[in-house]
Amino acid sequence: MLSLIRGNCFVGGDMNSVEQLTEVWRKHLKQFVFARTVNRTVVKSGRTADFPPDHVTERFAKDGISIDLSTEAESILGKARAITVLVSSRWGHDPENHWLFGRFLMRSMQLAVGRRDVLLVASASAIEPWAVRAAQLNDAMLLRVGFDQPASDRVTDIQVHSGSRDSIQRDEGIIMMADRIDASYVRRGGRIEHDLNRCMKQRSGVDVQVAITNLADCAAKRLVERGANGCLFPRLFDSGMEGDSWPDSAPVQQLAPVQALVHVKSSCADCSQVNPADSCQSGDANNNNWFEEGGEWLVHCTRASRGKWPDETIGQYRDTVLTGNRDVAKRTALDSLCRIVHTSQILASAIVSARKYPVVCWSAVPLLELLQERCFRKHLQRWDYEPYGVAVRRRAISNLGAQPVIYGQKKEMDEIPENERYRFQAAGKSVDWTREQEWRLAGNLSLQALNPRDVRIFSLDSAATRVRLKGIPWELTRLKKLETSRSDHSPSVGLSEIWKAV
Repeated sequence: MLSLIRGNCFVGGDMNSVEQLTEVWRKHLKQFVFARTVNRTVVKSGRTADFPPDHVTERFAKDGISIDLSTEAESILGKARAITVLVSSRWGHDPENHWLFGRFLMRSMQLAVGRRDVLLVASASAIEPWAVRAAQLNDAMLLRVGFDQPASDRVTDIQVHSGSRDSIQRDEGIIMMADRIDASYVRRGGRIEHDLNRCMKQRSGVDVQVAITNLADCAAKRLVERGANGCLFPRLFDSGMEGDSWPDSAPVQQLAPVQALVHVKSSCADCSQVNPADSCQSGDANNNNWFEEGGEWLVHCTRASRGKWPDETIGQYRDTVLTGNRDVAKRTALDSLCRIVHTSQILASAIVSARKYPVVCWSAVPLLELLQERCFRKHLQRWDYEPYGVAVRRRAISNLGAQPVIYGQKKEMDEIPENERYRFQAAGKSVDWTREQEWRLAGNLSLQALNPRDVRIFSLDSAATRVRLKGIPWELTRLKKLETSRSDHSPSVGLSEIWKAV
């Protein structure tokens, strides 16, 4: 097969062409690392430097750059038409962003397969696990590249060693090995943006593709201005609050007016009416005031899922995001509640407890009082309580093994018997967690194990709520928004809201 190097592009091949490719990689990496060293020296000394091209070869004549290929890598590179590199800033924890960036990644895979490109990804980079799985799903040729790291540290197909005091960083190194670069997300002011700018400046022939979103910190538009090709991926989910959602993140210092909630009369399980004013009022007269029965009910508020569901593995989550439609990324507090209702099960997690003790958490504080004092926890980047969830009679869940939390100092946990440690919670210093009056149940809770009269479902009132929670076997209490003003509570406590029953 004909073996050529056309400009910066590798067109392959056989073993001879693979050797030519590694020589091109060495040249580009040497230029990149040397230019970085020179720039650092110039900045430090304040002088201007103009080194001839031969100086690059002279600088690395003794130590040089070595590139080691596995047998599999040699075979795959011998079939390549060109090299496409995948890079990305960290995707964060938002499932909506994961799905959005996953669309671009899957598109990159499909195009590479059609062009017979070999894909490269840096070992231990943010995008590596996503890229590896996407390549498997598309039967794409992908190789992992390690830079100045022991071979035992990571599973790699290509090892690059600089042989100098200036080690090659994985992002800058992988970028300089590309004919084409696909960047699924580039954070403004981050290392990826910096390295892409340097690459486009030093290698005019490289093709840089970057996904454009309207995320505030997306650097794509700036990169396009410098010569990259943009692929428009608008934000597919409105950041504003819609009828079926409630904000799960906001600053504590929120300005008036804020949202308060008013209770809408509960409806029986088989109520088919849609208008809240026409809600069915059948059943026990106390049902509509269950949340005012002090000490009778324990409350479990759902929240948006920041990633996988409790019963998903990380592999299953990636597959869902990469292959599913946009609905798979909808993991709001209402979605979490609907999942509980449709499976009749609340899954245990270890978000607030020690990881070895997954639990279902409850609060003995009455619902309206609990929501009145809800606040945004900066360290968790979420509200502590949402107006969605499940309430159960204390007596009923106590019979299943739920018990109050044991509050104390961290050092006191070892004094508790092993089978009781799932109940331990540090009392807190900056925040008094004892105010939550928490209860815990070890393991999952099947709602089918409870009498339906001992269960209440509550949710912010919306058209989506009335459709998605229609016909459930438990009484539904809908909550309605009301405008009010902000009280003068301490910022350390958080946002205070007025809640009423009508």
